[in-house]
Formats: sequence, C-alpha cells, structure tokens
Amino acid sequence: MAVGFFEAFVKIWQNCWVEWEKNGPTKTFLTDFMNEVSIYGFISTKDVLLTLSLGVFFTILRYLLTVAVFKSFFSWCRLLEKEQKKAPESAFKFLYYSMAYGYTCYILFNGKYSFFQEPKHCWIGNSTSWHDILCLLSTPGWYKGMPVAQDIYVVYVVQAGFYLHSIYATVFMDQWRRDFILMILHHILTFALLTFSFAIRYHRIGLLVLFLHDVCDVFLELAKLFVAFKTRGGKYCIVSDVLAGINFCIFTLSWFYCRLYLYPIKVLYSCGSVEARDVLPTAPFYFFFNTMLWCLLVMNVWWFQYILLLLIRIVLGNSGLEDTREIKKPEMTNGEVFENGDVSTVNHGMYNSKDDRKKIDQNFGGLIEKDRKEQFRRRQPLTKPASP
Repeated sequence: MAVGFFEAFVKIWQNCWVEWEKNGPTKTFLTDFMNEVSIYGFISTKDVLLTLSLGVFFTILRYLLTVAVFKSFFSWCRLLEKEQKKAPESAFKFLYYSMAYGYTCYILFNGKYSFFQEPKHCWIGNSTSWHDILCLLSTPGWYKGMPVAQDIYVVYVVQAGFYLHSIYATVFMDQWRRDFILMILHHILTFALLTFSFAIRYHRIGLLVLFLHDVCDVFLELAKLFVAFKTRGGKYCIVSDVLAGINFCIFTLSWFYCRLYLYPIKVLYSCGSVEARDVLPTAPFYFFFNTMLWCLLVMNVWWFQYILLLLIRIVLGNSGLEDTREIKKPEMTNGEVFENGDVSTVNHGMYNSKDDRKKIDQNFGGLIEKDRKEQFRRRQPLTKPASP
C-alpha cells in the first residue's frame, strides 16, 4: 500500500464524511452499539481471568524485583539518592518493553505474516504461498468470531495484563509527573484498545499498533538509566552522559518516525480510508474504533512537545538531559535551595544544569573573598593607634 503522509490524511477525511452520511450515529446509538457488541464481541471468562492474573503478577514481580534486586544493585552502584528512587521504575520497564518488543518483532518478521509490509492483510488475510491463496478464496481474512493465532494471543493477554498493572502502578508505584492524568488516560485507552480489538477480532491491526509504540519506550527507559549513572559515586561519568544522549536521539527519531509518521499511514489509513472500506465494508465499529486510534495519535503529538522542549533546552545550553515532566522539589545544598531542584553539591562537584554551575561558582567566589578578608584582618596589628 503506497500512500503519502498527507495523502493518507486527505483520504481518511474524505471517507469519514462518506461513512458519516451512510452509517452515522442515530437516536438509538447506544442501543445499537450494545447490540453490535453482543453480536460481534467474543471474549471468554478464561481470557478475562488470565488478563487479571497477569496484571497482579506484574505488580508483584515489580515489587519483588525492586526490593530484592534493583534497590540493592543501584545502592551498590552508589547512585544519588533521588536516582535510586527513580531507577527501579526505569529498569523494570526497560526489561519488559525490550522483551515485549522483541517478541512482537519476531511475530511480524518471521515470514508468517506480512501485516507490516501490507497492512491490508490485517483485513483480507495473509498470502505467502499458493496454499494460502487458495485458502483465502474460501475464507476471508476477517470474519465475526475468527480464531486468534496462538502467537498473537500471547502478545495480547500479556500486554493487556501489563497495562492493567500500569494503571495501578502510575498511581501507587511510579514517580509522579506533570502528565500524571494524561498517563492514566493513556493506559486506560491502551487497555481498552487491546480489549476491544481482541473481542471484535481486530487483533492483527492491534499488533501493528503495539509494534509501532513499544520501540520508543525501550530507548526512553534506557536513556533514563544512563542519566542515573551520570553521577555514579559522586563523580561525573562522561561515558554514561554520552550514551544517554545517543539513546535520547534514537528515542526522539523513533518517536517521530514510528508514532507520528508510520502510525498514520500504516494503521490510521488502513482502518479509516476508502480502500479499507472497499476491502471490508461490513466491518463494524468504524467510528468507535477509529476514534480510539486517533486519540492515541493526539497523545503522541502532545508528548512530542516535551521532547522538542527538552531538545531546545539542550541545544541552547540551558539544561542537561532530564525528564521535563518530573515534578521537582527544592533541595538544600550547602545551605542554599536551588529553584530547579537539580542535584548540585559543592562537596562533590556535581551538577545537572548550567544554572546550577553558575550558582556554585558564585558561592565559591563569595567564600574565597570572605576568607581573604578574614586573613587580612588577622594579619593587622592588634595595638590601638596613639591618641593625639
């Protein structure tokens, strides 16, 4: 499917008006929606229990790893106290996203499916041999209640369980950030997308959504870990700083390319264009499913502003590599509180931003000048001047 970026948006917009005129919401919208869910939705008690169990499992696993492994390891590495609090979260998420993304890549590119190369195969099926083609002639790619392949099923239940855990973890386990509410909404939306696409059997396009999003999180969490190691043992580590910068650049490029470029032309176009409706005109929930997918794009654009803001600050030399979403608390450093909350200790010579370094230099200058005056005063004779 060769389609340009802007062309995809134009065709989606045109088809949206056509669909609105034909199948737009009516006065009985909610009733019709629930009826369609009961007709097209297929999800078993086993699926629900397995997802809930995995959500609890991830929560317990993260707690045990944090207490038994991560805290001891990062303490042994002599990270700063504030980094020891944040690093376990990044370590757990990095391990999860790395394994989840690796398995998703294996499914998409092991030769069994061609969903990424031809997203229309998400709807009409995948043909890699004459046997497959003959099968497609008698069985369409998507149909009501179609079975979910075992490899994709594993991805779905694991990811649904993880995002169920993430809703809980964002409130009770993660470091709070400025985008706390948006993060909660994102996890709820992702869990709803996974659940809905699984029940309606839109799981093939859902696999593409996961593939295009998880890669960014791998490099994001890895960059955070390298940032934590910049001040290991109270000393500045240039290697960790360079690796953090490299990972942040890869993260930025992957976010733009995968979430803001490939996602619209691979997923949104496949689900909302004229061609998509021609291939599968009877697929239900056109507006509901596409609305959720577009909400995900809006969130991606919103978060990209934080990335661009940080890039601008780094280029202008106003900040080091740090998470601009974090809620920073004032810290006491040698009797002085820095407004930006970054760690800047005179005793160890560590700093995270240019402003803090200036403050430290000013403090040193004031202390040196005060010490010189005190030494000069002590060298003066103690005898009083003679009376006239």
